[in-house]
Amino acid sequence: MDSLKRLRSVFKLSQEKFARLVGVSVRTVARWEAGESAPSQLAGRQLVSLERLHQRLIHLLRPESIDDWMTRAHPGLGQRTPGEVLSAEGPDPLLRLLEDIPSAFGSGNNINAV
Repeated sequence: MDSLKRLRSVFKLSQEKFARLVGVSVRTVARWEAGESAPSQLAGRQLVSLERLHQRLIHLLRPESIDDWMTRAHPGLGQRTPGEVLSAEGPDPLLRLLEDIPSAFGSGNNINAV
């Protein structure tokens, strides 16, 4: 599945980190990517959240700025990077953080202060 590889690439996740995040084995991720099987309903929910996070970031940032944002420590995350939060807690804390950005920044062109 190209969408899985794209998500892994966007968030700079190895198959191992991606598998841990979604709650499956590395072999399962490899099977999904090869088209040999499809994600379960539970794993599918986590994939939907990752895709929502990706879409939200695209809405708020230029695509070339996403990597920088994901690797920079932010006050709103206790000086952790979004990548660290994603790996440790999944996409939901980042989605919650980003929900209020348009109201705080108007057009949403600068979320680096978050």
